[in-house]
Amino acid sequence: MTRYQLNVKIHKQLDRSVMPLVTVLLLDWSVRERFHALDWLEKQNVDRDLYELMWVEIYDRVVPEVIEKVDTYITCGMKGLYNKHIGYNVGLLHAQGKVLNICDSDAVFPPDFIESIIKSFNLHNSDEPESIILMHYEWRTGSFYPDGMSNLEDLKKYKWLDLWANVGACASIKRHDAIRFGGFDEHPSYRGYMCGVYDLVWRMVNAGIPEIWHSDEVALWHFAHPDPVASFGQKFSRKLFKEITYPHLQGHALKAVEAFSTGRILPLQENPDVFKLRMSSRKIGTAFEEKYAWITNGKKFTLKDILNLYLFLFIMEPLRPTMRKILIFAQKTLGDRAYFFLKKMWYSLQHKKLT
Repeated sequence: MTRYQLNVKIHKQLDRSVMPLVTVLLLDWSVRERFHALDWLEKQNVDRDLYELMWVEIYDRVVPEVIEKVDTYITCGMKGLYNKHIGYNVGLLHAQGKVLNICDSDAVFPPDFIESIIKSFNLHNSDEPESIILMHYEWRTGSFYPDGMSNLEDLKKYKWLDLWANVGACASIKRHDAIRFGGFDEHPSYRGYMCGVYDLVWRMVNAGIPEIWHSDEVALWHFAHPDPVASFGQKFSRKLFKEITYPHLQGHALKAVEAFSTGRILPLQENPDVFKLRMSSRKIGTAFEEKYAWITNGKKFTLKDILNLYLFLFIMEPLRPTMRKILIFAQKTLGDRAYFFLKKMWYSLQHKKLT
């Protein structure tokens, strides 16, 4: 499938003597009209060195207010309709934390949000995070974010919808696990509005990694956008409709639901850099196996490869007993030199089945 043309630029990345435990990946595609999430993420009750704030912009927009407050700021330089999964993979590849958190980049965060991630993954007591999928609930309202809000008590003034398990709102996963399962699927069907972290989450669940929902005592709050989604139940939006490129199932990308239902664990279109990381982390037991581990260079067998194997199967294999007799005859009549020459040729033919 066609790869997207990117021009990834790192505008800021702090040098750290100690790597953070958690990377909070905040995504934008030149649509964010507010950046209050960064203020709430600065008000956490844990040491600021324990977590990294990463801003990934799918296009080229650089926001001075944001670049000042984050640890890492990356633009992807994508052209055409955005694909959030590509932005997620850029963040995954550059994240320094052991746990990667993906959440709404315009949410309000409680002060114990980062602490809840650290405790859930047992990061204070172990060098290696537990293999879990941690989900946080998110309260939603049809009201817009108010100017000047700085106290969580102000949230009580607004009417919040009943809490529901929104798998696209906030998920935390071990970075190594995200790579182990191929990262986020860059298949073209995920372009535009119907996409989300649940693509990877569901494939990890298929592999047996437990999905755990944190207590709603630590939940995010999300205010409405002026456009394309001003409030729940709004009328048809032409702008939003243009950003839906592929059929969906009740708001979830069809290919993600299909993967979940069929048990698939790898993406349809894997990011090549994630693929290299995933393959390099394999623990191969013997040098003998190395030959098979890299024999196709990450690609499928070609038609030429398969034809060569068929040729060997139906022609060379039946000739094996006859060739054995020929070798014995050659050794008796022509001597060892001819015998070893013919044997070497036969051996070479046997081991050149693949190009």
